[in-house]
Amino acid sequence: MHLLIKAENNQAGQSKLQSKPINQHNIQASNYLGRANTEPHAFLQVDALGRVPFSSIRRPGPLLEVDSPNSSAVSNNEQKASDMPQEQEPMLAARVTIEDGLCLHLDVDDIDRFLQFNQLQDGGAQLRQRRRVLLDGLAVALQLVDPLGKNGHTDELASHLSLAHDDFVFLRIVSLPKGRKLLARYLQLLLLGGELMRVVCMAIFSHLRFLFGGLHSDPGAAESTNNLARVVSSCVHGMDLRVLSVCLAAVVCSSEQPPLRQVGSPAGDGVSLILKSVLDRATKLMIDFRAAGNYNMTNQSLWDASFDEFFNLLTKYCVNKYDTVMQSLRMQFKPNMAIGESDATRAFKREMPVDLLHACLPHINGQQRKLIWDLSQRSMLVE
Repeated sequence: MHLLIKAENNQAGQSKLQSKPINQHNIQASNYLGRANTEPHAFLQVDALGRVPFSSIRRPGPLLEVDSPNSSAVSNNEQKASDMPQEQEPMLAARVTIEDGLCLHLDVDDIDRFLQFNQLQDGGAQLRQRRRVLLDGLAVALQLVDPLGKNGHTDELASHLSLAHDDFVFLRIVSLPKGRKLLARYLQLLLLGGELMRVVCMAIFSHLRFLFGGLHSDPGAAESTNNLARVVSSCVHGMDLRVLSVCLAAVVCSSEQPPLRQVGSPAGDGVSLILKSVLDRATKLMIDFRAAGNYNMTNQSLWDASFDEFFNLLTKYCVNKYDTVMQSLRMQFKPNMAIGESDATRAFKREMPVDLLHACLPHINGQQRKLIWDLSQRSMLVE
């Protein structure tokens, strides 16, 4: 009898312990859901299936809801800016384009991988066409303009390049480190020597100062910039003389004069690395042309014209840099004290683009060679 009573008490105690937490849990959950439905700023919104809906990057939710300003001191421009939907903000649109471009790169990688490991009846023609459409679509999203036009003529190249065509979308995208990563990967996916690569490279050469003109304090941003310079230099090695000529013309006709620093300069040498690659590639092509007897006078004339304009730009930069260095040295020394030859030589070699001048030597004529010689005598630059 005693054992029966004890067993009944134990069973009642266990059921009481089991039911109490469940009831409390139901009450707390109902109270939380009730608050979530009634509070204007609930911490978490849950749909009918218990899923948490995340906001899309295309239509991000507002971080804070504030009343629109009713003060008369607000200007019309500020009122228009405040009325603009967040998804139409320029930098947000640039980030959306970057995310779309990265997804497009994944699609292209999938196509390349599928073509590599599968044998198709049509030889992969449809997939390759799909690949071209995807890459062309990204160029349209970047709003890149071909200065040569649809026919690829170079007759009015300077006039087209001098026009202030709309590069705002492209510049907003590449102003972000992730945008520069997108551009570098895009170049790696393009066909070497293709027309689309020429258009992209001409856009880069037109904005060398914007892309590589300054230093980045953030290591990630600096690495993305340096990597882009390396990728562009590698693309140059697949260009023919005509494409090299129009890319060099894009530098000359740009409204932003690029910083022609010495290779290895702590202030950034991305521009000089790219331009040196162009000059070295042109030298190799000319040597091969002479050896093979395959000489195209049209491309040679186009290169000569582009190089002459670039050489004038380079020598003007060197003369201005020479005057700046001499003025700085005179300020360091007393008026009656002579400037040491070793000090001047070190300063000039540190500031002058020696590597670019040396890369120009195979392409210069007699007059240009004399100009470099005079400059070297002034600054003891070329030993």
